[in-house]
Amino acid sequence: MNNTREGNNQVPRQRKAQPSADGRIQGNVPSRRPVQQQARLAGNTGQQRPVRTGVKRPVPRPAQQPAQRTVQKPNQRPVQKPVQKKKTSTVNPFKLLLIGVIVLLLIVLGVSVYQFIKDEKALLKNEVTIEAGSVRPDLDMFFEEVPAIPGLISTNLNFDEVNIDLPQTIYFNIGMYGINNSCRLIIADSTPPKGEGIAQKMFACEDIPEASACVTGTEDITGVNVTWKDVPDMSEGGSFTALALLTDGCGNETVVGVPFEVTKDSEAPVIEGAHDIQFYIGDTVSYRKDITVTDDYDTAPVLDIDSNGVDLNEEGTYEVTYTARDFSGNESSVTVNILVEKKPKGYVEPEVVYAKAKEILDSITEPGMTDEEVALQIVWWCRYNIRFMLRTYSNSWTEAAYNAFETRMGNCYSTAYAVKALLDVAGIENMIIERYPYETATHFWNYVKINGQWYHCDATWREGYDSYFFMYTTEELLDFWQGGWNGFQFKQSKFPESATESVQSRIDYKNHAIIKP
Repeated sequence: MNNTREGNNQVPRQRKAQPSADGRIQGNVPSRRPVQQQARLAGNTGQQRPVRTGVKRPVPRPAQQPAQRTVQKPNQRPVQKPVQKKKTSTVNPFKLLLIGVIVLLLIVLGVSVYQFIKDEKALLKNEVTIEAGSVRPDLDMFFEEVPAIPGLISTNLNFDEVNIDLPQTIYFNIGMYGINNSCRLIIADSTPPKGEGIAQKMFACEDIPEASACVTGTEDITGVNVTWKDVPDMSEGGSFTALALLTDGCGNETVVGVPFEVTKDSEAPVIEGAHDIQFYIGDTVSYRKDITVTDDYDTAPVLDIDSNGVDLNEEGTYEVTYTARDFSGNESSVTVNILVEKKPKGYVEPEVVYAKAKEILDSITEPGMTDEEVALQIVWWCRYNIRFMLRTYSNSWTEAAYNAFETRMGNCYSTAYAVKALLDVAGIENMIIERYPYETATHFWNYVKINGQWYHCDATWREGYDSYFFMYTTEELLDFWQGGWNGFQFKQSKFPESATESVQSRIDYKNHAIIKP
């Protein structure tokens, strides 16, 4: 857009070059007249130019189309704003210096704060590991040393509520001067479990016990599983060490040695008291009566009795087999005969004998007596209340014992069974022993179990010996000599082994009493 007003500062037009009289084209000659004057002259069309004489007119040339005048746009000059003069001010040097100092101080302060926070953060440990069950963690554990401003240190973890007995990893934050730092507390169980092996004694035939039963004092923050890691072959017996493996809940392991003393049991049990039995048709027979089974290791060997071939309603002689077996599988057998007969004339039922024995026992004992004291009263009473008679007639032990009670007379057989009937009523275990071998006469006496051990007792009158035998060991009995002979030999292998320690110093034979210590 042309910002100049019309008539002012107009650029003068240029006339196009015209051919001169001699045919040469003259250059553009700027008009000396202003545009307005040209416009007025152009408008005066009725005026004729005067004819000049003596001037040759030029030969007319073919008409040429007038040249098109190129319209040139006027040159647009940029609008120049008036230049404003800057106000000049005087700069205060002190003010510039002050600003520079402040900026420098701010830079120094920023660098110092950055370095301070960096140094403080270097004190922080982002991960701490503690042993489970050892110590209670706290915030101080996560710093190499105490921060410069402890009051600006915080955490979102309550250390007092941490279960230190549970292996785990806890994630939390520690705030330092407004910056949160991710941290981790690891409660680890790296301590292997503890335990101690228990020395074991067993037999080669037994199964090895569970490993947990052979280890004591197991200790760990978590549960402990006990298994066998290595068990040697102990079938031949001897001393061994088995290895038990202790494993805790985190996989830590400990190997514990367990000593084993293994016995190989190769001896069979011993059956004692098995003897031939006389049985009357109609009576009740007890095959286990007077039978004992002992073993070198097994305290309760099994006893089987095979009496399938016995007919208790038919007279005859039958075999009964006793078989004892220990826990190692060793076994032994004994076979005896049972003689089944019809009841003889004058036979006395066992119930009748025991009823008579009960009357006598009640008269010679008092409540509260020990078995030792009761047995002494029984042997003493029979010794001085049954007179010896060499020849007696009885068809059964019940008849012999009953006649001894009633007539107060009898031989060694009658006296021994009278003692037996009284011991049976008193509930004291006993057996009858018969002299073996013998040359001229047999002899019977009692074998009594008192205070858990077996002792010999003999209440039969003996010529030239005004006393009786009570609680003798086998050694003491076989060492008794009178008139140059003993007469107490017997089949020791058929009976339990007797006590070996003498108790004769505690027996008051005259007053039939036990001497108290």
